[in-house]
Amino acid sequence: MNAFQKNVPDQTFETLNRHGEYTRLAVSPGIINKHYTPAQFQKIAEIAGEKGAIKYSASYSILVSIPTSAVTEAMQALREVGLYVAPSGPIIAMKACDFCDGEKMEAAPITEQLYHALEGIEVPARVRVNINGCASACYNAVYDDIGLVYQQESFDVYLGAVPMGAKAQAGTLFAKKVGVEHIEDFLLQMMNLYKEHARPNEPFFKFYHRTKSTEYWELVKKSIN
Repeated sequence: MNAFQKNVPDQTFETLNRHGEYTRLAVSPGIINKHYTPAQFQKIAEIAGEKGAIKYSASYSILVSIPTSAVTEAMQALREVGLYVAPSGPIIAMKACDFCDGEKMEAAPITEQLYHALEGIEVPARVRVNINGCASACYNAVYDDIGLVYQQESFDVYLGAVPMGAKAQAGTLFAKKVGVEHIEDFLLQMMNLYKEHARPNEPFFKFYHRTKSTEYWELVKKSIN
């Protein structure tokens, strides 16, 4: 009975903004770590307080809606307890699986390298790069803008996923076995193409489907050979 006791929340980001200016922060334990501590949950609850709202998202994070005037202090307090606050806006945003709760960490070093190289780069529309640490891809890398599936010191790269709507679909295999030594440059080349040739605010999947037959995508593939 409790699962359906209250289907419509009293406070949402939209309803809160009717009574003032609110900002929504995407909070998680990290790019790889998916486990929260009790102290971290306490801090999230403290920051939301009676005026804010807390929501679970489909992107491995908790969305905390708070008054915009309190954002700077809130972000500092969240980071002090070891939480990661994802940046907002039209940027490259990183996601990753939990690497079997740390049992399969082979891809962790290159994931960290890619995070430092890509996270926060401005692009025409937000691009989600999802890294999965083995061929099981149980965190659904192929359903994000760019899906990277790690296998034996290399990545299979998937592009073109349509995230929602009647035409929703997984991405398709763009390049197979891109070596870890090449993957950073490989992704940067794609992002440079996106920035150069995309229409204003054009989502990455629309850009890719519109341009995938052009010569410059083949040149990106050839760059790893």
